[in-house]
Amino acid sequence: MRRLGYGEHRGNDGQYSYARRLSGALFPRYHVYVEAGEAGITVSLHIDQKEPSYHGTHAHAGEYDGKLVEQEMGWIASQIKKMQQAPKEHFTVDLTEQPDPNQEPKKKKGFWGSLFG
Repeated sequence: MRRLGYGEHRGNDGQYSYARRLSGALFPRYHVYVEAGEAGITVSLHIDQKEPSYHGTHAHAGEYDGKLVEQEMGWIASQIKKMQQAPKEHFTVDLTEQPDPNQEPKKKKGFWGSLFG
């Protein structure tokens, strides 16, 4: 989901989900729950129109169907299919790769130094 522009979101109950804004504001936003199972993954998508009205509640103005939800779900499905069809090395990241300890770190020049240095 992070490759699709969704940020990790942790709810008050500790459950992880993913959110992606529709504009520059916090709301409305797409909100996705992903569950892995034996048959594959299940993606549950809705749109949070605004934040919860009362502190400590989960109630919000959410849209669980409609044109925007259908379009986003179709887009997510198409992107997942593309990732599955792409070569594995295209989407893997080796987190064990470390910088060479014998190599001197590059000295930072700052913005103007990089332009004129």
